[in-house]
Amino acid sequence: MAHRVVVGSGVSMALTKTSVATSSFLIESQYLRLTPITEGAHVSISQTSVSPTATTADYFIAAGESETLSMQRYSCPVVGVTTSDTATIIDCPEGMQVPFSVGNYVSLRTGIATMPEFQFNHARVTAVDTSNGVGGYHQTRLTCDANTGGIMTSFSAGGGFNVPGATLYSSARLAARSEGGASGLHIIQVQTTGEA
Repeated sequence: MAHRVVVGSGVSMALTKTSVATSSFLIESQYLRLTPITEGAHVSISQTSVSPTATTADYFIAAGESETLSMQRYSCPVVGVTTSDTATIIDCPEGMQVPFSVGNYVSLRTGIATMPEFQFNHARVTAVDTSNGVGGYHQTRLTCDANTGGIMTSFSAGGGFNVPGATLYSSARLAARSEGGASGLHIIQVQTTGEA
């Protein structure tokens, strides 16, 4: 099976017999390729935890071998953000359902360099409202626990709700532990072609 690398998604981490977790990462492909270096590794991927833990009961990859594991990849465009210290509200385009559920973790990318303050990482979805006409809004509204209360600018480009490329992504963290002594783990997102 051939792989196409998702550029910029590769990281390496040091491992011991104690579980360690990566920082959060955007899920840009549904496949994650993992390669332990000198010792085998137990790995656990979570899209619903801020601090996953790997144990000896989790998926094992032998040293020097590579395995490609699957993740749930979701994303949706964003047309509005209501900021708050504890409950940031994300508006999606009218007529579009968000693919996220309560308990999932999400990360926001604005798509334009002039609005970096709106971006956040690995916030937990606390509510999804798909009702029609809630508070005058006719689109799905998602609430997450991102702290955006210090943002003083409006979420707009040119005075409207058009922020090109603003996207809400599913995010995850990976936990791993070595089977033996000190080791390392290479992690990269890939796309598969199905061809040899």
